Amino acid sequence: MIDILELGIIAAALQVAGYLVYGSRMLRKDIKPNGASWFMFSYGTTLLLILEWDRDASFALLALPAACAVSSVFIAWYCLRQSRRAWWPEHSLEKFSFLFDVLLTITYASTWILLTKGIIDEGGRDIATILILACWNIGIFTAFFPLLRQVYYHPTHERAIPWIIWTCAYSVLAIVTLLEQGGFDELSLYPIINAFMHGFIAVRIGFWHFRHSEPVI
Repeated sequence: MIDILELGIIAAALQVAGYLVYGSRMLRKDIKPNGASWFMFSYGTTLLLILEWDRDASFALLALPAACAVSSVFIAWYCLRQSRRAWWPEHSLEKFSFLFDVLLTITYASTWILLTKGIIDEGGRDIATILILACWNIGIFTAFFPLLRQVYYHPTHERAIPWIIWTCAYSVLAIVTLLEQGGFDELSLYPIINAFMHGFIAVRIGFWHFRHSEPVI
């Protein structure tokens, strides 16, 4: 029987495989990544990795976020090299989502610093932890918003195959989290929400290409 550690490694391996496919397609100009979303992914996932590491998360839970943090920084760097304004969205709703994401990030990062410095006492620790997790999970949606608009209006800018692989990766991580935590809790929201978001994008892109008699993957 596969144990939790092996499942965590499988999730991370799938995540890396998805990035290798995405990166190769991106370098061939077959994919046009959304700079604003990838910029938010890069700092958001990096902070998540630091937070989970500080909470003594196991390697099984850290492997995928670590792979995602390193890889998303590379994608964001590539976008910035292509255009120095890639991180700043043009549409007003995307600007709002970006600014809101920055606010959420500052909120949970500041709260985490206060916790680590012992400024927040034991009585407020649970509330602070809930605030951090709530801000992070809401931040998933704000970070994805520019990319979701791009996929809706310009589905040809993305390909389904990396998003399918990432959906599988987060689904495996969800299983790892449920097994390690002994059931559903707030930590399970991260892989579940991401599996849903990545799966939605994969379906949208794949269905559009299928309708237009183009290669789905």
